[in-house]
Amino acid sequence: MRHSPAAIRRFLTQHAASSHTIAAFCADHGLKVATFYAWKRKYGPPAAATVSGGFYQLCPTAPTGAAWSLRLPSGLRLELSGLSPRELAHLLLELERGAHA
Repeated sequence: MRHSPAAIRRFLTQHAASSHTIAAFCADHGLKVATFYAWKRKYGPPAAATVSGGFYQLCPTAPTGAAWSLRLPSGLRLELSGLSPRELAHLLLELERGAHA
């Protein structure tokens, strides 16, 4: 099956937002691991935060009814919905890593 560049970027973004290994993510989505790595080489890592009008939409892997609102020390307010507690924890870890990069 061939995927469009937009679909490939969505897969890369979804994996980056998930806490799954590449092998587990590929198994869940019916993808070959070698193909996924080829996509990563070709398309590079997903954009850390493509902001448009001050908003960035995350693509949760397993939507839940949970809604979260966070205010960061910088004053930035995040409103998140559909993230599991595990996905929220992963997002916070990535934000912390970015702050110290």
